[in-house]
Amino acid sequence: MKTNNITVTVHKPFNGLLLSAREAITSSGFLLLHEINPQAILASHGITTAPIRQLLFFHPVYMQSLLQNDPEAVIEAPLKLVLRETGENTTAVSYFDTALHLQGYRGLAPLRTRLQTAMEKVLAHLF
Repeated sequence: MKTNNITVTVHKPFNGLLLSAREAITSSGFLLLHEINPQAILASHGITTAPIRQLLFFHPVYMQSLLQNDPEAVIEAPLKLVLRETGENTTAVSYFDTALHLQGYRGLAPLRTRLQTAMEKVLAHLF
């Protein structure tokens, strides 16, 4: 397992947590850029799986910081939140550890701190 990914099991139903995640992302100042539905994609190929969503989010100000400080870091954006139903009332939530996610790039320590604070706001709505 990668060391900059965190997965937490939340004792809440998938659909309710998905609605909360969307709201948490936008109310924490991020733009919800895209939502991917792997369950539907897999079903179109005859593969059945429990509900799963990938929420991609970021903000133009953060992208500007990446470009100004170390354009090589753009590969790390956007941030992602993955919700995966693991039981009737349990959902696994996976996300990047933002404190580690941008390590190794020039001039991004302040941005890592800002992203970590913003991500903590998102997660506080979910856990």
